[in-house]
Amino acid sequence: PAPATKHLNPSEATIAEFAKLCHHDDETACWDMVEKLVQQHHSVPEILLNLITPAARYLGELWVQDRLDFSHVTLGLLRMQNMTHHYGFLNRRPYHQAGPKFRALVVAAPGSQHLLGLAMVSEFFVNDGWDVTVEVATNEQAVLHAVEKDWFEVVGLSVGLLEQLDTLPALVAAVRAKSLNPQIAVLLGGAAFTHQGTVDRPYGADAVCLEPLAAMVMARELAGKQPRSASR
Repeated sequence: PAPATKHLNPSEATIAEFAKLCHHDDETACWDMVEKLVQQHHSVPEILLNLITPAARYLGELWVQDRLDFSHVTLGLLRMQNMTHHYGFLNRRPYHQAGPKFRALVVAAPGSQHLLGLAMVSEFFVNDGWDVTVEVATNEQAVLHAVEKDWFEVVGLSVGLLEQLDTLPALVAAVRAKSLNPQIAVLLGGAAFTHQGTVDRPYGADAVCLEPLAAMVMARELAGKQPRSASR
């Protein structure tokens, strides 16, 4: 295919229509809509950020407003997650960048179950040449075990619920204390930080990033300042 050059800026109606197609019984229609955008030379990152992300957020709003039941929301998000993996894999390029290859752990804060966000962030990092581990942690110990047993330059914590913010500083402090890498960088993101005032506090982390591209740039900058593991 020709290089993707077109900017994608779908209307609210288009986003709502895509979300509707994703949670309907006919799965082909939502895939066809995305494939048409690819054929029109819209880039995969633009499709992920400007169509799939707001459509997932829209499904969440419908559920909160009791306009869509949980089963339909789950079906829609699952299809979006499958698209993220599929097109993310097709979009991956061979990694030839000079310098060290970094490792990142991408994990949802215990209690969050938004796997689509984890999948999307991990695709951006993999395409930038990172080794990425995605952890679905059911409790804090699972997060700490992950950073204890493997060396990571960066851990990205995705926080979906506002009530999780109260315990977040303690979790971040525990990650730093238990990490095999004593200088590990901690980045925060997720739906909890879309609420007004939530990004103003550092919560003990290095940064709060609301977009995957911003997280990727920040992560590479922070990782580049760290000493390398003696075993790597």
